[in-house]
Amino acid sequence: MHKSISNSAEIQLYFKSNCSKSKKALAYAKSLSGKVNTINIGKNNSTGTIWRSILAKLNKSPKDLLDKSNPYYQENIRGRDFEDRDWTNLLMNNPDLVRSPFVIRGNKALILDNPTDIFRI
Repeated sequence: MHKSISNSAEIQLYFKSNCSKSKKALAYAKSLSGKVNTINIGKNNSTGTIWRSILAKLNKSPKDLLDKSNPYYQENIRGRDFEDRDWTNLLMNNPDLVRSPFVIRGNKALILDNPTDIFRI
């Protein structure tokens, strides 16, 4: 019975359309649930409130959601310290810097370092 309840829960997949890891995660998400809501990080304008909600579910700080391997991060942000509000603004205004994909299902959320991590949600 537990399995059918979890299968009915909608999955929200935050992804980048040009990312192969995101495409694989989407395929796995569809195998888990018939209700997959995809949010393209690069095309959707998200508010600070939405990002704070996402970060709370992930139990992460805004800085934790930044892709530290990104060349822009390395050249312009590495080693700097900002307030949480400023880190959140970085996420909102620089979608290329956001680690992706990540997934939310109910009150659970997970950054997918590997597409198969989605099976842990």
